[in-house]
Amino acid sequence: MAGSAAHAQDKPKIGLVQIDLSNPFHLGEVDGAKEAARRAGFDLVVTSGEGDVTKQIQAMENLINEGVSAISINFIDAAAFGPTMAKAAAAKIPVICLHSKIEGCAATLGFDERYTGKIVGEYAVELLKKRYNGEVKGEVANLQGLLGQGLNTDRSGGFTDVMAAYPNVKVVAQEPTSWDPTKAVSITENWMTAHPNLDLIYGNSDSLTVPAAGVIERAGKQDQVMLVSVDGTEPGLKAVKDSVMKSTVLLAPQYSGFWKAYFPYLVATKKDDRKEVLIKGVLVTADNVDAALKLAKDQVENMQKFPFEKPLADIVAGY
Repeated sequence: MAGSAAHAQDKPKIGLVQIDLSNPFHLGEVDGAKEAARRAGFDLVVTSGEGDVTKQIQAMENLINEGVSAISINFIDAAAFGPTMAKAAAAKIPVICLHSKIEGCAATLGFDERYTGKIVGEYAVELLKKRYNGEVKGEVANLQGLLGQGLNTDRSGGFTDVMAAYPNVKVVAQEPTSWDPTKAVSITENWMTAHPNLDLIYGNSDSLTVPAAGVIERAGKQDQVMLVSVDGTEPGLKAVKDSVMKSTVLLAPQYSGFWKAYFPYLVATKKDDRKEVLIKGVLVTADNVDAALKLAKDQVENMQKFPFEKPLADIVAGY
């Protein structure tokens, strides 16, 4: 075909900069990003800060020097990237900011965290109403992630906004864990004695809520303290299936990873001019956990046929 050699030379190159490449969610995202590159026909460079902001700045600057077509980055600390964002702008490389918005982002992509918190809050209200024969009351607590991170603020805020509408529901504790499961465990242990009448814990990630479930079981309170969560990771879905947790929210790492590479490609090739893409998660309870587990499995095992281009809710509805 005429021009195919020129086309190969012009193949867009997208850089994806993760926080780290050790968290299972981040690794699942990389697999999804690789599938986007295969499907759309662009080159993908994956790098990370290994949890260190200085290393992450260096990783992004390496991509700028390489002359990539677009950069997609999940900042460890967005405030530290001012000079690097200016370098990207000078090189005319669009930067797609993931889960944070700072000066210089060509567009942002993330989860609709307010919506996530809201659907969890609404389900928590249903659970409390059922427990107290139609009355919405009780004591609830929230295991948070990293303070100051927009994702964490909205994930908690969407939930507490719902709770605020019910004067007989008391949010007795909200504590940050920095997304560390061991901190989630010690905080939950403290709550077992500090709040003996606790009805429900909302964990901002399955990686916090699943370990908290172990604490509740050891305290013999699994019939008293209900658990609701976010992420839809395999351990989280399994906990819902086993009735250890009441719910989680499916955010599907391979799905989000696909979009974290595919959307920057669309921006770089001027096929999409949206300034913001928000992925809406799907509430998973005992009623639809089997469908969610099958979807999670298909994302991994049948990745090349998985309909990543569709909204997540539509994909779940198809199972």
